[in-house]
Amino acid sequence: SANNSQEPLNNGTPGPFDGPQWPHQAPRGMYLSVSVLMGIVVVSASVVNGLVIVVSIRYKKLRSPLNYILVNLAVADLLVTLCGSSVSFSNNINGFFVFGKKMCELEGFMVSLTGIVGLWSLAILAFERYVVVCRPLGEFRFQHRHAVSGCAFTWSWSLLWTTPPLMGWSSYVPEG
Repeated sequence: SANNSQEPLNNGTPGPFDGPQWPHQAPRGMYLSVSVLMGIVVVSASVVNGLVIVVSIRYKKLRSPLNYILVNLAVADLLVTLCGSSVSFSNNINGFFVFGKKMCELEGFMVSLTGIVGLWSLAILAFERYVVVCRPLGEFRFQHRHAVSGCAFTWSWSLLWTTPPLMGWSSYVPEG
């Protein structure tokens, strides 16, 4: 019979929510090694992105339109770290996804949402640099309204593409 569900075929290994995946996929030591690396990523990315946000808010002279996009990128990256990398850290310590299917779906949504925001923030930064260096628009200046519009675009566009799976059009499922 055809497998019409979102669940993969069972080949004798536990599912992603059923319990530790070792030794079915990798030895426990491998999971713990990855968790150490993910712990380093979580701590360093949280500190660095948090500093960018705090310093940009604290020092008025850093509140330039271009820095709005950098702060938008830092917020997106911080959220990817907190919603994705920290969950990966936990998953590797435990050997499986301990938070259940709903949190798996939420994590997939948040990582997709904030990842796309980060990528579009980088695209806006690249476009701004192109316009400043190559001057295809003459004496165009990247201003407050452009930065705010750019930030709003990154979140709106990302929501447009990441929300449908929450509404039943496709889905967020475990990977790996």
